[in-house]
Amino acid sequence: MTDPSMAQGQGFLSLRGLTKRYAGFTAVDNLDLEVPRGELVAFLGPSGCGKTTSLRMIAGLVPATAGQIVVGGQDLTAVQTHRRDMGLVFQSYALFPHMSVAKNVAFGLEMRKVPKDEIAKRVREAIALVHLSGKEEHRPAQLSGGQQQRVALARALVIRPSILLFDEPLSNLDAKLRDEMRNEIRDIQQRLGITAIFVTHDQSEALTMCDKVVVMNQGRLEQIGTPVDLYERPRTPFVASFVGRTNRLKAVAKDGVAEFAGLRIAAPAGLSGPVEVMVRPHRVTLAPSVGGEGVTGTVMRAIFAGDILQYDVDVAGQTVSVELATRGGETVLAPGTMVALAWRPQDIFVYGAAA
Repeated sequence: MTDPSMAQGQGFLSLRGLTKRYAGFTAVDNLDLEVPRGELVAFLGPSGCGKTTSLRMIAGLVPATAGQIVVGGQDLTAVQTHRRDMGLVFQSYALFPHMSVAKNVAFGLEMRKVPKDEIAKRVREAIALVHLSGKEEHRPAQLSGGQQQRVALARALVIRPSILLFDEPLSNLDAKLRDEMRNEIRDIQQRLGITAIFVTHDQSEALTMCDKVVVMNQGRLEQIGTPVDLYERPRTPFVASFVGRTNRLKAVAKDGVAEFAGLRIAAPAGLSGPVEVMVRPHRVTLAPSVGGEGVTGTVMRAIFAGDILQYDVDVAGQTVSVELATRGGETVLAPGTMVALAWRPQDIFVYGAAA
């Protein structure tokens, strides 16, 4: 699938019809993508969608069945991994446990036969870049998970690659460390102006870190765009439900109008029959009364999550989740309370049920 906003030849990294087939299974199906120089692009999707296989083909770790991988105008499809000038950062860090931080970082340069004086200089710079100065002689076992990930990042950066590839690099870290490393990786990537691919199943990582997001599903590209584009203008039900939380409600459309619980909602022209109406929980307003615009429902449960108070509301036999920002001192509505729900027309997505 080719995204119309990314015409062939515009990218520093170009994937042209990239395909990977195994016996009876297509992991990546005809992927076309153009990544401009200096952009950080996320490959986002559930397990098995093809995102990691795509990254491994770019790196040369997995041979492509068909298609091309072009970097800076050079076809690298058949080029060996160590000749592709790419830095890799893995989920498992892949550090040498018997080597010091400095030796781990220097490894790639030593394999490239870089002069010792140059190695020492570049290792110092890379370690300082990831804020690990003073840890040069530590072994990986003496470091926290976040520090180990910084070593892996320094090792990838020290070779000065043309492209940086991240494969789920933050999934082994706790929530606080993930937030810190997100910011550090993004700051370093922007400071160096390096082109990067970031594979993740975490939509928060993709939305908060990246210039563009490639959403993949069952080996195919569903949509590519900026985080705002994907969140506010999803083209498919899969993108709407995977990128951010959403309510998926069954309705029926006729003559450009969908009806849900007696509420008439504008539907795309020509859409008729069963449809899905989607609205994000934080875009739904809730009032502890009935009447007026919107729909009426009954509170099923209230969930206090610190910054969010979530209500699950039964509306005509379907559950609508509502997320309200907490301000302190809220009165939590009890199950069985009748409420009125409403939303803005621009916050509704309507798709064919079979889409």
